[in-house]
Amino acid sequence: MKPEFSPIGLIMCILILLPSMVFFSLFPPKGGMATEPSVHAVFIYMERIGQMAILLVLILFTKSNFSGRPIDVWAVLTVICLLLYYIIWVRYIVNGQYAADLTNPFLSVPIPLAVFPVCALLFAAIWGHSLPLGLAAAVFAAGHLTVSWASAAGS
Repeated sequence: MKPEFSPIGLIMCILILLPSMVFFSLFPPKGGMATEPSVHAVFIYMERIGQMAILLVLILFTKSNFSGRPIDVWAVLTVICLLLYYIIWVRYIVNGQYAADLTNPFLSVPIPLAVFPVCALLFAAIWGHSLPLGLAAAVFAAGHLTVSWASAAGS
């Protein structure tokens, strides 16, 4: 597996990261965010390592995985998760930018801003038959979901 730029991987990175960067900058939560969650440092490291690995794998190691892939159920599930992710961001803005809207359940899914992007990444890994992306997403999921759950419980 040699590094090769993946336009689809870059688009996926942008779609997942852009809302956090743009919406937090333009629409910061009223009343601020909860304090740093009380979780073991290993989960914070897993989240950060998973984030970096996902960026690296998506941008440099998925071109052959996604190029020419047919649209199947996994691709559709990836898109649905991304759409739900954006809907939650819209809910946050429309409801007045309260931090609770970032963690309140959506369609009975707890911590949806953590769950939907994680699911999108895992579905994308299955769609692209990418073991490296699946492993990176699994490490990220273990850290991100734990940190997000602790953060939601503390707010």
